[in-house]
Amino acid sequence: MKKIRRAASILAIALVAMGLQGCLTSVVTAPVKIVYGAGKLAVKGTAAAVRAVVPDGDDKKKQEQDQQKPAEAQPQEQDPQQPKP
Repeated sequence: MKKIRRAASILAIALVAMGLQGCLTSVVTAPVKIVYGAGKLAVKGTAAAVRAVVPDGDDKKKQEQDQQKPAEAQPQEQDPQQPKP
């Protein structure tokens, strides 16, 4: 009889421990999410500050993109000697 009671109590403890794992996971991951969010905001703030200090960075990117566009994207002038359709 003692063995059955002991086995039942061990089984009950194991079941309770498995049932609480979901709660444990949410308790452990909550601080991790907060730290991740704070780090993400810090990186965004630093990037905005750098862009404010170096305002020419965006203009240079636009110029590089314009140079990389194919010639077909730019409007071509028609030859004045060619008849217009």
